[in-house]
Amino acid sequence: MATPVQDTRPPLTRRPGVLAGVGAAVVAAVAAQVWLFSTPDDTPAAAVSGYFTAAIAEDCPTAFDLLTDPVRGSYGTVERLCERAKADTMVNFQVGDTVTTPEGAKVTVTLVRPNLTLVDAVTMVQVDGKWKIASFEVLSSDRGHGRP
Repeated sequence: MATPVQDTRPPLTRRPGVLAGVGAAVVAAVAAQVWLFSTPDDTPAAAVSGYFTAAIAEDCPTAFDLLTDPVRGSYGTVERLCERAKADTMVNFQVGDTVTTPEGAKVTVTLVRPNLTLVDAVTMVQVDGKWKIASFEVLSSDRGHGRP
């Protein structure tokens, strides 16, 4: 009867190539899940578009839900946001470029009112995995508003 040959190789957990391969497989699996389960609605631009679509339609709860502090605090309540939305004369908007920032993202949006066109930078942050609006900044307007 032959005697079994003892394996002298180190255990799998001490082989750098095996650990690197397992690590790469885990990273690939997580990345695949993020890619598969994220939708185009999970972008900063989609949240900005959702906000202005809701505001024009006077769907105030939806618009308010897309805000975070300090913007949410400036309105205070859904009802106050609705009062502002009803008084606003915005007729159209167009979402522009998105730039990532250390805090989240900035999205440019052109807002069209009957006698005024503004370009805003909308600062976006993620709250519980959802993009929310943290601030608005007027970049320019056809009446000279905005930063110099």
